[in-house]
Amino acid sequence: MSEDGKCPVKLKPMATWIQEEDPKGICRECLLPPVLQWYRDELNEKGHSNFVKELDEIAHAAEVLPLQLCEEFDKIKSRVEESLRERLEEFDCAAQAYEPEDD
Repeated sequence: MSEDGKCPVKLKPMATWIQEEDPKGICRECLLPPVLQWYRDELNEKGHSNFVKELDEIAHAAEVLPLQLCEEFDKIKSRVEESLRERLEEFDCAAQAYEPEDD
């Protein structure tokens, strides 16, 4: 996040972002576990255990596809209150703006 609170990248739906090849060669699928944990923690804190259950079912499926998980992230954002949606978009921004030298 930039100092003004805006995402430093043109934020895309996670389902779109995960399907694109990263120009810097970053494995986008490898960025999903922390994003999933951030979503889970935030949703649990806000009392949305139903969404956490849906995410867990997708994440633990034997044939999980990153696209399915990202589609669920996008769907959840459309179904929660505005303040929580904005917080979840901050997680999306962190993933989409990730640079390897950030480690």
